[in-house]
Amino acid sequence: VVLNNVTFAPGAMAPGAEADATLADLAGWLAEDPARRIALVGHTDNEGPLSGNVTLSRARAEAVRSRLIAEFGAHPRQITAEGVGWLAPLGPNDSPETRARNRRVEAVLATAGR
Repeated sequence: VVLNNVTFAPGAMAPGAEADATLADLAGWLAEDPARRIALVGHTDNEGPLSGNVTLSRARAEAVRSRLIAEFGAHPRQITAEGVGWLAPLGPNDSPETRARNRRVEAVLATAGR
């Protein structure tokens, strides 16, 4: 699921304060069942080389993970962070608006053994 309101400026690693409600909801969902596990997957627009975008997307996912833990009390073992750069866009990268939509973090439900 795309974490709505968890948005990133071009090149930015951390989301803005508008992410708080979404992150609070996600932390609450995780707290309801300690067995729940998610992988946060960071994404970028297609500006720049893939290697740099994979690094940036992973940093975005890690920033969201850190914020969930530090500010919203999520348990660290419930959350991993990954990055895929611009390999899985939601749409074309042909305007500032569509590039902004592709700069995101998604939460993926992880299987029990992860």
